[in-house]
Amino acid sequence: MTGLWYEITAETPPALVEAVSAVMREAAPGGLSLEEPVDLLGPEEGYAVRGGEPVALRVYLPASELGAVLTQRLREELVAYPEVELTARPLYEQDWAVSWREFFGPVEAGRIAIVPSWVDYEAAPGQLIVRLDPGQAFGTGHHETTRLCLAALDETVRPGAHVLDVGAGSGILSIAAVKLGANRVEAFEIDPIAADVARANCEANGAGDRVTIHGGFPGENVSPADLAIANVSARADIELAAALAGALKPTGKLIASGFLTTDRDDVLAAFAEHGLTLTGEREEHDWALLELARR
Repeated sequence: MTGLWYEITAETPPALVEAVSAVMREAAPGGLSLEEPVDLLGPEEGYAVRGGEPVALRVYLPASELGAVLTQRLREELVAYPEVELTARPLYEQDWAVSWREFFGPVEAGRIAIVPSWVDYEAAPGQLIVRLDPGQAFGTGHHETTRLCLAALDETVRPGAHVLDVGAGSGILSIAAVKLGANRVEAFEIDPIAADVARANCEANGAGDRVTIHGGFPGENVSPADLAIANVSARADIELAAALAGALKPTGKLIASGFLTTDRDDVLAAFAEHGLTLTGEREEHDWALLELARR
């Protein structure tokens, strides 16, 4: 057996699902799954959701110092919700890989198709393929904000562009930017395991020579970019607003996502304080994306 992870489950009353989901994504920005209680009706009838019963929200954290910090942060945040029951169980890397392969299928957004490395897929004319093995990075393209970002990238990346990808995860957006014509991508990922997965995925997609994976977040030493994309969280977008605005060329653009529509105004206000104005926005279900540029 190799690396150990913990599956953290929050049994949550339906009325609190949105609020608790936001808290869990802040603590574990790599992804979150939601499992509603259902009754199986049979092969032809499908299933029926049992209304009013607790919903299982799950995130995955490494059994490491980073995981311990994130778990403690999650516990502290959920003290405000005494109705939520939090449990954890160990999960080994190979268990995780098998469970993902059962449910991970191709995802299409704009001209981009995210395709698992083990799935046969025939590209449509003009379609750009990102072959992906999510590994331990939990980035598969299935989350709403990833699809929103892919669609926005499809319309925004220009040939030869210099792009920043903040919260790179498994490298989906960095690879997509290269496929769309970016000449140089600087990706930032705080989780070292995810960063290693992103590097491997970039190499597998022929993008390794144009994508550089950094730890942490953009600093003052980052050269001005044509486009920055931050698919992180409301808190991170707000805290990074000054750094992201400062990392853009005068004609640069920013794509910000990873937050709920209820946080849209706060995120927009943070970027407005640093000279960025709204040029477009997208929504999918309860998730939002902002497109911004300098005034």
